[in-house]
Amino acid sequence: MQAELLASEQLLKSTNERLNQQIHLFESMENLAAVGYWTSGADPATLRWSKGMYRLAGLAPGSVMHRSVGRSRIRAEDQEKFAQARRAVDGAIVEYQWEHPDGRMHWHRSRMQHGSGEGGEAIVFGVVQDVTHERAAALALQDRLGFIQNITSRVPGMVFQLRLKTDGRFQFGYVSDLVREIFRGVSPEQIMQDAAGILKLHHPDDVSEFIASIKASARELKPWRHEYRLRFEDGEVRWLLGQATPEREADGTVLWNGLITDITARKQSEERLRESEARFRALTELSSDWYWEQDAQFRFVRLDGSSQTSMRLPEDNYLGVTRWETDAQGVSQAQWAAHRAVLQAHETFHDFEMLCTDAVGCLTWVAISGTPIFDVQGQFKGYRGIGRDISERKRAEEKIERLAFYDVLTDLPNRRLLMDRLQQALVSSAREHGAGALLFIDLDNFKDLNDTQGHDVGDALLQQVAKRLLASVRETDTVARLGGDEFVVMLQGLERTQADAITQVEQVGRKIMAQLNQPYRLGSAEHHSTPSIGVTLFDNQQQTLDDLLKQADLAMYEAKSAGRNTLRFFDPTMQALVTQRTALELELRHGLARDELVLFYQPVVDQDARVVGVEALVRWQHPQRGLVAPLAFIPMAEQTGLILPLGQWVLRVACLQLVSWSAQAATERLTMAVNVSARQFRQPEFVQQVLTMLRQTGANPKRLKMELTESLLLTDTQDAIAKMSELRDVGVRFSLDDFGTGYSSLSYLKLLPLQQLKIDQSFVRDVLTDPNDAAIARTVLALGQSLGLGVVAEGVETVGQRDFLLQHGCTRFQGYLFGKPVPIAQLRLGGAD
Repeated sequence: MQAELLASEQLLKSTNERLNQQIHLFESMENLAAVGYWTSGADPATLRWSKGMYRLAGLAPGSVMHRSVGRSRIRAEDQEKFAQARRAVDGAIVEYQWEHPDGRMHWHRSRMQHGSGEGGEAIVFGVVQDVTHERAAALALQDRLGFIQNITSRVPGMVFQLRLKTDGRFQFGYVSDLVREIFRGVSPEQIMQDAAGILKLHHPDDVSEFIASIKASARELKPWRHEYRLRFEDGEVRWLLGQATPEREADGTVLWNGLITDITARKQSEERLRESEARFRALTELSSDWYWEQDAQFRFVRLDGSSQTSMRLPEDNYLGVTRWETDAQGVSQAQWAAHRAVLQAHETFHDFEMLCTDAVGCLTWVAISGTPIFDVQGQFKGYRGIGRDISERKRAEEKIERLAFYDVLTDLPNRRLLMDRLQQALVSSAREHGAGALLFIDLDNFKDLNDTQGHDVGDALLQQVAKRLLASVRETDTVARLGGDEFVVMLQGLERTQADAITQVEQVGRKIMAQLNQPYRLGSAEHHSTPSIGVTLFDNQQQTLDDLLKQADLAMYEAKSAGRNTLRFFDPTMQALVTQRTALELELRHGLARDELVLFYQPVVDQDARVVGVEALVRWQHPQRGLVAPLAFIPMAEQTGLILPLGQWVLRVACLQLVSWSAQAATERLTMAVNVSARQFRQPEFVQQVLTMLRQTGANPKRLKMELTESLLLTDTQDAIAKMSELRDVGVRFSLDDFGTGYSSLSYLKLLPLQQLKIDQSFVRDVLTDPNDAAIARTVLALGQSLGLGVVAEGVETVGQRDFLLQHGCTRFQGYLFGKPVPIAQLRLGGAD
């Protein structure tokens, strides 16, 4: 009897040890995967949270023991959604917002499943993950990579084109031959002849939801993505994934171009995984692409891939070796040393990034997280962890960085990257007492080519010029495109004496001129182009970036004055031009004091040509020069700071005009758009100045609209958001001017409190003849609709342009077709509403 008792105690002890190990494994994975779980019976007071759940919720362990307490922090709008998922239970997944004690709303994702408790009573088990960063990252990547995802994929699928006629009938315009395999013998001709007949193969339980999803996509013009089943006569069931992008055609027909993929294998795998190791697999699939384990010597002993990922690691390359003994790339020696130090210290690590070779030999960016394994005696046994495929994120980051620093047309560094490299060159020059040079290159008579042959031919020339410039300099030199036909070459490491440096630059300049003087092949025609080049040297003297660019620019204009197709160095005699600009600055100061500035107004109309507002445009009525256009003095005002009093004057006159209009029924609803310069907006007291002006004049802030540029908003987005939000709270609205001509980053559109986008006139001008401009205009209109922003098209000069834009959803127009900028006395508001 005593032996049996000892055996029983030993068995109990062994069982407890295994149970503790399993609990430790579960809690470790719960911590590593940043998830938690909860259980609840029929009684609301039977709610139990895991440690991971309390950690995820930011609450003290043991503080939540009742269902009402557990749900109290769910956002009110999400309460019913959570309750519905709770009632549905099996397989239910719900995402909702949770008020975290840190004051922010966190996004949680919960998966629920039936189970039974220790006494056999029915309970509900839920796994919860904080997906706040996941949702934010997904939205950011979606915005930075485009407006709609590419519906094609690496997985073969059935390509189709489907139309929803205005009479409600569906008709396939195209179906790829893979329909025979997916729909078991149905030919493309059959499905194109009888679109409704294909529904007979759909699972009866899925038909209504399938049709509803199609109609919702057509009604809202949102991408269609739907999973559904087919059921054949022999009982076989297949799962399909349908994806398509809708577009409304001119006759009202909705057209989808899409892809249908057989996902039966994935669905079957999911079912098997749900039936086997449900809790562990649920945690892993919610947070990673694969699971791994290492022994005490950090050698891989296990690799498990998730059914949801396309990433597969070849086990033969990893099992039995350490991470640093694989062919991993993208990790420096210092990073490897730091990683090994963490492992030696038996510490948890997160998101160790490296390049791995997957099963098909492709290099893939992965992020690895791991936690140490200890036995019940505290002995280190190895590591376990998870890995994620982050290739898409890396590619998106690389693409976004390239868009920010490189010219899209020529793939050369843009102004931003040039200025950064020039700043580094100046620092290096001062430190090493070396010399460098800037060559400012402008193509002679380039505008004539654009005007006569079209922008596509001009773009082709610019691309060939970029290649020739790169071939003319060393790899260590920089070739950049500032915009239009303006290029800059930055040379470094020149001879230390000025005479020798000048000789070197002359040699490079002659080589560039020889290259650019060679004939160009533009389509079937031969074209000749010549450059005018201005040069300035820099050394260890105290020189600013702006000074160098101005000097090179002045030298370039001297080259043009000398007959073009030549090279000129910056010379102090050119400062006469600077003196002229200084005189213009003084005259503008006097002009402000003498009230010589006037506002012109250009109407903004709706689809019925009724005036709904105006844009205020400043002009200078000079006593000797006559009417001076803004391009002649606004850039100088920006550089000298005169833009600040000038901007205040424009705002005051515009507000007073709004007050005058408010007294008349015909004009009281008109809006006034005012351009705000970068220097004016960045003033710390900008918001207070605007509020003071509104208060002093009595203007209605809801009728005032401020137009900002993209570059202005990108320099300090958080400051821009704060200022715009404060003014928006009193009613002032904001419009993004010349959208698409700057950096065109989509991420800030979600963050900034904008109400309107303006399509730049450069896109409107050729919207009927240039497919690229037409596509850009349509895209901006679609983007505005999807983000709930109004869109105004600038530079509308013809009825054809107006009709094209109207057809694609534009309802606000500005341009010579409806009125030129004129003084207030000549402004005609007959159609004002």
